[in-house]
Amino acid sequence: MYSNPYVKSVLWLIGFGGMGYGLMLLTEPSAEKIERIRASGSPTQLTVDEKKKALFMEKLKAAATSSTPIYRPAPAADKKDS
Repeated sequence: MYSNPYVKSVLWLIGFGGMGYGLMLLTEPSAEKIERIRASGSPTQLTVDEKKKALFMEKLKAAATSSTPIYRPAPAADKKDS
């Protein structure tokens, strides 16, 4: 029975799947730990480099939602201010 490759495959699948599920339950963080992680990464404590990265990501999001390319200059309405 164990010489059948299909039976072996099913047994290995069940074994590794069970081990993966067990590890997932064992290493799951608690709600308290998740809150501590969120509190330590508050946006008020950003460094200059992180602020630049955040600004860049905002510009990319704005470029993704608009139809004009990011490398094009601003519209004429913005040029009146200068």
